[in-house]
Amino acid sequence: MSLMNRKLLFFLVVGLAFTLLGAFETMNPNGAPAGMTGSPGDGDNCTSCHGGTATTTANLITSNIPASGYVPGTTYTITATNTLSGSGKMGFEVSPQNASGSLLGTLTAGSGNKLVGSGKYVTHSNANSTTNSWTFSWTAPAAGTGNVTFYGAFARNKPGPVTLSTLVVQEAASLPGAAGPITGTNVLCAGSSANYSISPISGATSYQWSVPTGATITSGQGTTAIAVNYSSSASSGVVSVFGKNSAGNGAPSNLAVTVNNVPAAPGTPSGPATVDLFNGASSEYTTSGSTTAVSYEWTLEPAESGSISGTTTTATVNWNSYIGEATVKVRGLNNCGTGSYSAAFAVSVTNTTGIDNLSTETLSVYPSPSNGQFTIKSPSLPLAKWSLINLSGQTVMNGVLDLNGIAEVNTEAQKGMFIIQIEKDNIRKISKMIIK
Repeated sequence: MSLMNRKLLFFLVVGLAFTLLGAFETMNPNGAPAGMTGSPGDGDNCTSCHGGTATTTANLITSNIPASGYVPGTTYTITATNTLSGSGKMGFEVSPQNASGSLLGTLTAGSGNKLVGSGKYVTHSNANSTTNSWTFSWTAPAAGTGNVTFYGAFARNKPGPVTLSTLVVQEAASLPGAAGPITGTNVLCAGSSANYSISPISGATSYQWSVPTGATITSGQGTTAIAVNYSSSASSGVVSVFGKNSAGNGAPSNLAVTVNNVPAAPGTPSGPATVDLFNGASSEYTTSGSTTAVSYEWTLEPAESGSISGTTTTATVNWNSYIGEATVKVRGLNNCGTGSYSAAFAVSVTNTTGIDNLSTETLSVYPSPSNGQFTIKSPSLPLAKWSLINLSGQTVMNGVLDLNGIAEVNTEAQKGMFIIQIEKDNIRKISKMIIK
């Protein structure tokens, strides 16, 4: 080969080398091909063109999305910055995706960048050695999308370094929806239990329940269903619930609950305090009642004194042939149970049948009824012997009338009907006396 030919071949080889080097340096100067972000869905990155092994660098993708998260449908500014050292032209590719590689939201190119891959990727539009930061817009996806990851690949020169970076943004929480109706028992008795529930609330991550005073949530707080125990001192009130999440509390739902108790003790019965069987074998008693009672139970003691009937605030006693003290009391009933008895009302039962009232023409006893202090007067029988006799025939007390036929008596005998008898010179007079 001649010298001239050898020189020509040398210049051709050198020229081809420079041409290839320039091609390498300017490969994809107008943007990277789609699918090179290094995301799990792409499965590829810029090393397929630029060679080497990709490293990882944090914070190369930044945004003005607040820490609380993106609001669906809102447009934000995203910035990609290539910090790779060395010389040569710089480029990037970024895509917001989920784990399966689907595009999330909408990209809009800015100055010096463009969209590729049917809008799924944003990349540089004119790589050079001075521009290392690109800004573009992203419109957040629909509510409920959740976290979005921006995957990015950054390269410099050919061959040259490649690094990957990501930015993860969360969806901003909105207030939970309003709570729907509460289902459960709304009329119950103190000392019982009940269950309450609600349908799931949109956007709620937990639930806050409250119950009336004296009631306790035994299980389910924070969920859509609770169990509640109402103590014996529980009051009527409201069961309430609202949804919660990181953004705050939703509107509540309320259920009014009526808590009933067993009836309070009724008022003390009223009626005849002294009963003379000579005048009749029955008597009637009433009570002012109890506001929560729906019926009443009456009791007569001792049982041998007679029987009592009635389920309202009025009852009738039918007396047996009984002489002595008896009591009448009453208590209220409702669907929660039986209440306490009222105070007992005392009754003195006597029977004056067979006592000769005509024999009292010249004998007077007053006052009657008395409290145990009374006067016996029989002017026609001075110094006559007097006796206080109970209806069982026992002499409780005795004495002698004075010269005027008078005796002042003070006795602590039990309440009831008594007989006053005076005797002198085979003369006997009798009168009735009531001590109350």
